Amino acid sequence: MGDFTHTPAQQGTLLYVEDNLANVSLVRQLVARRGDLQFLSAIDGDLGLLLARACLPAVILIDINLPGKNGYEVLELLRADSKTSHIPAIALSSNAFQSDVDKGLAAGFLCYITKPYKLDELMLALDLALNSAPLAD
Repeated sequence: MGDFTHTPAQQGTLLYVEDNLANVSLVRQLVARRGDLQFLSAIDGDLGLLLARACLPAVILIDINLPGKNGYEVLELLRADSKTSHIPAIALSSNAFQSDVDKGLAAGFLCYITKPYKLDELMLALDLALNSAPLAD
């Protein structure tokens, strides 16, 4: 594994919207290694939207194949809300065809990472998202 050094600015929150608890657990462990993010998760899109509006996370990871609202619908609702429209969103999905990736990027995801993902790919995407996020007032 690579050596990941991060300069913790102010500690933000990462919200992971994912219904598979094994995936949630894995990402929770990976985020804990960074030291610059608090971890929060939601089991479906509706809870994810509520938490995003309440907590205003620094970055949101969204599974595409969610029960109820899918990841695209969640992203669309986040973008339509002035409170959450600025939050960078990263898709994490097992839909791995190039057409899936293209669709995700066209929909407005900052990055589209396919499962199983590589640690360095996820960490680079998080760095990109955190560096692209506007600073809070």
